[in-house]
Amino acid sequence: MPYTYSIRHRFSGKVLHVIPTGDRKIELCAPDLSGLDLSNLILNDADLCDANFAGANLRGTKLAGADLRRARMRGCDLRYCNLDGADLREADLIDAEVYPANVSKKTKLWGVKHRRHSELAEMSQAVTAARLKRSTDVDEFDLYQAQKSAESLLDPNKKNLERKIARERSRWSSIPGNPIIKAKLRVLRYTKEIELNKTRREKDLKFLSRNRVDLSFVTDLVREEA
Repeated sequence: MPYTYSIRHRFSGKVLHVIPTGDRKIELCAPDLSGLDLSNLILNDADLCDANFAGANLRGTKLAGADLRRARMRGCDLRYCNLDGADLREADLIDAEVYPANVSKKTKLWGVKHRRHSELAEMSQAVTAARLKRSTDVDEFDLYQAQKSAESLLDPNKKNLERKIARERSRWSSIPGNPIIKAKLRVLRYTKEIELNKTRREKDLKFLSRNRVDLSFVTDLVREEA
């Protein structure tokens, strides 16, 4: 009996399209849709997270708002696709044909794998610049890029720490956009890091206490920094 796979809406669960897959049984999670002809379909807001589209034909397909996070799309034909607002974070788009495709500042391309100096690389840079230049809402920014691209600032040596901060701020300055918005982004990222490190610290202190380790070294360090 030939198998089929139902692509569903990411929020409502409504079936958007039923794909015949022949003798290939497709799993519900991380579906293997490689090599299939999915051209000219209407799959807006589709739930396709972790899907495998390697070598598939998606030419002219409407994927506005679709969840394509971590999708494997090597060699995929995405020409003339509508990717307005699509979430392609960490998708593998190496050797995919994406030009001409419709993208906007709402298209999430953070962490996408692509060839250096490719059309996709230029497209990703253009989307990033548009978001930084035009957005007035900090929440609209996907903090993924800021978190992934920032250097670790955990060096205890103060001079090295200051140099790292200076280099990081220099890179931020080179990105076009409103400096107030960029400063707000940095504060949001730093706040999240503070909470994360606080939780890490508490867990390690509890572990040391259970093993009856003298915690005076922590007090000495805090006093020295003060």
